[in-house]
Amino acid sequence: MNKIVKVALMSKFGADTIDALMEVIANTPNAEMATEILLGVHEPIALAPVVLYKYENAIRTLVSIDEWNNVVTYTINKEKTKSFYVPEDTDTSLITVDNYQDFEKDYERGANLKHFTLATGEFVLRTERTDIESWRQCAPVEDTPALSGEDTPSTQVEDIFGV
Repeated sequence: MNKIVKVALMSKFGADTIDALMEVIANTPNAEMATEILLGVHEPIALAPVVLYKYENAIRTLVSIDEWNNVVTYTINKEKTKSFYVPEDTDTSLITVDNYQDFEKDYERGANLKHFTLATGEFVLRTERTDIESWRQCAPVEDTPALSGEDTPSTQVEDIFGV
């Protein structure tokens, strides 16, 4: 592959600069993108701005794309939870935010306890990161146009989040 890259760069920049350009490419976090930029063929990645993350059944909203480091920064509105142990025979459908302390037990080795997680109904907006491929595996939310790294200026982020 290096031979192909060298020939392509040589045709654009001449033989004198090839070693320096190859060194720069080799020392970037995304050598393929660096090569594409130098050759003038790079197209910014286009991603859906809002996706459904099925594992958590939560909506993720794109904040930024860092192609150099393969990172997508997004916000997600997550429900707060409380995790604790309850007796094994507890009917967990009876546990609420108001009464969970009546059921909660300290963990003891050998005790007949089970772990339980209670949704609180309270949400918090968090900023998180993932890789580009993981973002693409989420289902796009309909009626939202794809955005690229160039199409997400801070003004759009301000409009979306009121920042």
